[in-house]
Parts: sequence; C-alpha cells; structure tokens
Amino acid sequence: MGFFVNEIVVRFIIIIAQNKEVEVRENYDWVDKTLFILFSYAHITDWELADSERSLIQSKTRYIFKIINGDLSKYPPDVIEKKMVKAYQYWNELKEESIDEILSELQEISTEIVFQDWFDSDFAEKIIDFLGEIAKADGVVLDSEKFTLVDLANLWKVKAHL
Repeated sequence: MGFFVNEIVVRFIIIIAQNKEVEVRENYDWVDKTLFILFSYAHITDWELADSERSLIQSKTRYIFKIINGDLSKYPPDVIEKKMVKAYQYWNELKEESIDEILSELQEISTEIVFQDWFDSDFAEKIIDFLGEIAKADGVVLDSEKFTLVDLANLWKVKAHL
C-alpha cells in the first residue's frame, strides 16, 4: 500500500472534500497544486527544503504552467514568479499547521490530478523526473526519497528513473 492509501478510500475522501467548502483550496489552481507536489516532496523526503531544491522547482515552473494553461504570451511577464510565490506560500502555510496537513493535501492532489484533461503519462513522467532531479539537487538521494518517488510513480502508472 505504501505512502498512498487504497484508491477507493482516496476517492471517498475526495468526494467528501468536494462536498465541503474548503476555503484553503478554493484559491489554488492546478499550477499551484502541481508546484505544491514539488515543494512537498522536496521537504518530506529529508525534512528540509534546500535552496538548490527551491531553485530547481523555480526552473520547472514555466514548463508546468505552459502544459496546464497553454501559451505563456497571454499572461503578464511576472506570472511565473507569482505562481512560484503563491505555491510556496500554499505549501508553507500547511507546513506551519503540521506535517499531517501537508501529507493529506499531497495525497489528495496526487490522486485528483490524474482526472485533469491535461494530465497524461508524458506529464506524469516529466513530474516524476523533476522530483528525481529535486532529490539529487542537495547532493544526497535518501532511501525515503526513492521510496516516495516510486510510490507516486506507481500511483500515476509510470516508471521512476532515479
């Protein structure tokens, strides 16, 4: 079963969450949520967010934004920077509450994302590759990083290359 619970239980949780008004999540789009995955994995695998990991996430934001929202030229030049800041704040607010909040949100997002029209195996593999790069960014790849990456890849039905 690993890091993620049974898919039926997760879907039930999603249905419950969708029926409740969850103020925190109403303000976040899928770019924010996808970046949340990156910040969360960078943090929970070794309990810190290194500057090298943060820089790497920033470099991947343009790709994520383009896949989800399309042509970047339709947006203000500072949109990438603003999305990065917003996603970091999203992650940091939950981190301040508890690690359980991060894990819960991460699990929900990781499960819900597969139902988005733009989510496909190519995007999933790219995010898994990004997470692999983030794991390597601080110079040490821990067993916990490998385990969580493989677990997410299995959930998304792609291979982890680490």
